[in-house]
Formats: sequence, C-alpha cells, structure tokens
Amino acid sequence: MELFRREARAEFPVFLNYIQPDYERQWFHEHIARKCQELLEGTLGKDRLMIFMPPQHGKSEIASRKFPAWALGRNPRLKIIGASYSGSLAKQFSRSIQRTIDSREYAEVFPETRLTGKKAAAAAKSDSQSQKGYIRNADMFDTVGYGGFYKAVGVGGSLTGTPADIGIIDDPVKDPMEAKSAVYRQRVWEWYTDVFLTRLHNESKQILIMTRWHEDDLAGRLLASEGDKWEVVRIPAICEEEGAMPEDPRKPGEALWEERHSRDTIMEVEKRSPSTYASLYQQRPTIQGGNIIRRQWFGHVPATEFARMRRKEPIVFFMDTAYTQNQENDPTGIIATCRIGGDVYVTHARKVLMRFPDLIRLVPEYAREHGYGPGSSIRIEPKANGISVIDELKEKTGLNVIRTPSPQDDKETRLNVASPTVESGRVVLVDGPWNEPFIDEVCGFPKKPHDEYVDLLCYAVDYHLKNPYKPIDKSRAEEAAYY
Repeated sequence: MELFRREARAEFPVFLNYIQPDYERQWFHEHIARKCQELLEGTLGKDRLMIFMPPQHGKSEIASRKFPAWALGRNPRLKIIGASYSGSLAKQFSRSIQRTIDSREYAEVFPETRLTGKKAAAAAKSDSQSQKGYIRNADMFDTVGYGGFYKAVGVGGSLTGTPADIGIIDDPVKDPMEAKSAVYRQRVWEWYTDVFLTRLHNESKQILIMTRWHEDDLAGRLLASEGDKWEVVRIPAICEEEGAMPEDPRKPGEALWEERHSRDTIMEVEKRSPSTYASLYQQRPTIQGGNIIRRQWFGHVPATEFARMRRKEPIVFFMDTAYTQNQENDPTGIIATCRIGGDVYVTHARKVLMRFPDLIRLVPEYAREHGYGPGSSIRIEPKANGISVIDELKEKTGLNVIRTPSPQDDKETRLNVASPTVESGRVVLVDGPWNEPFIDEVCGFPKKPHDEYVDLLCYAVDYHLKNPYKPIDKSRAEEAAYY
C-alpha cells in the first residue's frame, strides 16, 4: 500500500485510481494524464496543451477535476485558474476539486496540502486572502499555509488581481449555436486575449479542453496564429488511420471506448448528422466535401422531371444586388426557387457584374426566362444599392418586387440554421451548368471570396419553409407575395 501511495504522488495516472479505486482507466485516460503531468513537470517540451476528445470519455474528469488537485498536492503554492463557458460549470469543477482534496485518500498522498474548514473564512473577501482566515467557497479556495489557490471563472468573467501559474479552459462554448456564431467566437477570443492571458506570466502553463464545433473557434485561432507553441492531443471516437497516434491500439473503424460508447451508437450519429459526428466525435470541424454545407446533401432533379412535378407552383426569385463592372467588387446574384411539398427547389442561379441600367434591363428578361408568372415575386434586401434597384424595378417593370426583411444574424449563423434543411435532402437543385459554381461557393463558405449564393440560399430556405405559397383571390394580385 505504501508503494501505491508513493506512485500516486509521483504519477498522475496512478493517482486517478488511488483516489477512486473503481476508476476504469483506459489507454486514452492514461495518455491524457501523462500529458498533463509532463506539462506540470516541464518535460512536455511546450507549456501549452490542447485536448480534443469526444463527449463522456473522461477528458474533463482528468484535466479539470483531478489534475488541479494533484498539481496542488505536488506544489501547494501553485496558483490555478479554471474557466468554462459559464461560471456555474466552473464552480462545479471547483467543488469537485475541493471534495478530492478533502478526502482521506488525498490526505494520505499529500498530507501537506489542505484547505480550511468549510465554515471558516466567512469574513474573507472573494478575491484575496483575509487576515481573518482562508478563502473557501465555490469561486475560490486557497491552500492553508502556502498561499496557493484555485480560482473558478466563467468565460467573460473578471480575473482582476488574479495571477496564475496554470490556466485551464474547459469548453469555452456550451453548444454548437454559440460556436457557430461569429459574434460569440469573437467575444471568447477577446476574453482570452484581454483577460485570461493578462493573468499569466513567462512560466505559466495552459490547458485548453474543447469540442471542435468550428474551425474558427478559440483552438482554431490559436493553432492558426501560434500552432507551434501547443501540444495537441486529438483522439477521435472512431479510429480513422492506424498508427496515426502511437499510443492508439485501434484499427480503422474501431470505437474509442466500445464498452461505454459503441461503434454502432456513434455511427448512428453520423447517419443523423454528419456535421455533428465530424465535430463532436471526430474533432474535425471541417468535414470532407464541405465546411458548413456538404455537396452530397443537395438533391438533384432533371429539368424535365421538375417541369412535370411543378404544376402551378410559383417561382420566387431572390436577389443580392450590386451594380458595378469592377471585378474586385461583389457581383449581383439571383436565384429562381420553388417550393413543392416540403422541399425547396433551386431552379437556376446566376451572377452578373453590371452597371445599374444594364442590371435593371436584365432582371425582367431573367425572370421571364426562368418561370416568372402568377404568384411569383422578386425579393430583394433593401440594403445600400438594393433600395435603388427595388424602386427602379417597381417603377419601370411592373414586376412584383418585395423588400425582404434585413437579417439580424451574420451569414455564418444563418447558414448554420439553414444547414439541417439541406442536410436532410430538402434542398433540390434542378440540373444545369450553374450547379457546380453554386455548390462550390456554398460548400466553400466561409473560405470563398464571394458569398452571394450563401445569402440567397438562406433567404430561400427561410422564406419557403415559413411561407408556403397559398392561392389567393386574383383581384388581389398585387398582394400575391406572402411574408
């Protein structure tokens, strides 16, 4: 037993089982624990560690709950910051660490490291050690007699006056919607650079644990700007390549923890949502065949078959306007669409670089050529030159031109909202030479130089699924477009 205790003090992976005898330590648990230990001891070769693993496989238990306790046992003078997407989750980690340090097993391994009694420090301030006692609450606790501490904080929270030897960030975003919001990703980045980093010093060490929902997330930005400074541990739920990681004993197609999360269960996730499988389970935010939208998701139908199916359903046009012949500026994009049953059909798409008068002449020709008729409308966002285009078309063409509401979210968020509709096969392209440029731009977003088709697709999906066409009294023809 004494040997076991000594090993638990010296070896973090052994500590996991000493503190919790029934802990089912797998090879990947040992690997993560070893990396954390090497980071603390300075033998990792780098002072920054990223851990990417599927959910419910134990990464937070090791790196956010047990590692801070073991590190404070090894050095009770350490100052540690633990952050997560919310203050409440960060406090949960803090409480778990305190329970470990309070345990009999921990005292056997690290008798020097202890916390004040839970009833003490009632008069202590939350951000500094009081002369009346030691701090002990969910936000912060310190080690008796050594001045070390652990501080819990939510992303966006203040860390004023809190220096750190180790900074741990565990999931800075709570779900895919936050991760896919450019505004929220920027908010996380600014907190990291303006708050978190300012509390570190030359010898500080960092651990980042997260789900790679998006390639431009915190990890993505750090890897792009300073990737050589980080040790990256990426362990996918399903093995993709034998030998890609020397410690991984699996063959391609085998699950990481078959007894807990079987291959069949994980592959069901891929069937339901390839994007969720790629990001949440494989830690690859950019999936093969597309970024947010995959080309395989689009349905296809021959023009003759679409004509047979359409009957009298109206064609609705969407325009993203610009009028210039300068190749460096954005072109005008226009698509023709139709809803049949529960599916949205894109019947044609085109981009042009034209001066204003030429654009106004083109629109009626394009509309007539591609099915404009009773119930049709041309929907344009009234932004910048779109206002002039709307007014001119209404005055000179007699077309049913509608001002579309300006979107409140950024393009990336809107495309993510539209992506389940595309992924479920409910967006169908009528075969034509325009298909490939359309698919290439939409699937390449946000890495393509232009994104007019992205805007237009989002408009079309949103409009058709919220506003199915309903025949109305012919005497109200001017009101034929529904909002």
